[in-house]
Amino acid sequence: MYFSNTIIVTLSLLAPLICSTPIDLEARTCPTTIIRDPSFESGTTPPTSGGNAWTVVGFLGSSSYSLTQPGSPNGGKYAFTASVYPGPYSPDSGEEVRQTLSTCAGKNYSITADFKFNQTANNACFVRLQYPFKTGVGSVTTYSATPGLTPNVWSTTGSFFQAVGTSSLLQFFLQCGNRERNFISVDNVKVKEFAGNAY
Repeated sequence: MYFSNTIIVTLSLLAPLICSTPIDLEARTCPTTIIRDPSFESGTTPPTSGGNAWTVVGFLGSSSYSLTQPGSPNGGKYAFTASVYPGPYSPDSGEEVRQTLSTCAGKNYSITADFKFNQTANNACFVRLQYPFKTGVGSVTTYSATPGLTPNVWSTTGSFFQAVGTSSLLQFFLQCGNRERNFISVDNVKVKEFAGNAY
């Protein structure tokens, strides 16, 4: 009898402590800043390593890159522009600019970005937006001769993804083949939570 009374008293003291302090784990862990310097308005040319926002990977040919003016109508003063130029040993050339996003596992996100080509007469150049998809990657590729594109006129690409962790890699590949040359620009990158399902 004494043992039974002890258990009842102990539980009655603990119960209010367990139930009275709910914890909102989602509010504590989901970041409010998903992407940094989305329109390159810092005016800082992205480095090839260790960037605070964007980082550039020069991976093909003799291409170079810079911040150019003006940016897209919705982007602001600057845009990221790759001067895509083939090297002596490969018909392919291009640059990659990337950023690790601050995301929340299980949340769905939309991505949009403005882009333009200096010339659209051939279909050898493209902009590829690459993003996380489940445990791999997804991508949207737009070629320079896609119907509706005009040289030096901004267009918009985009997609959706569901984050699987607290960091998600966003990549833009600005590339040409067949020894083609081009200036390819990206600006006004937006990443937002949305209520739909990306799968």
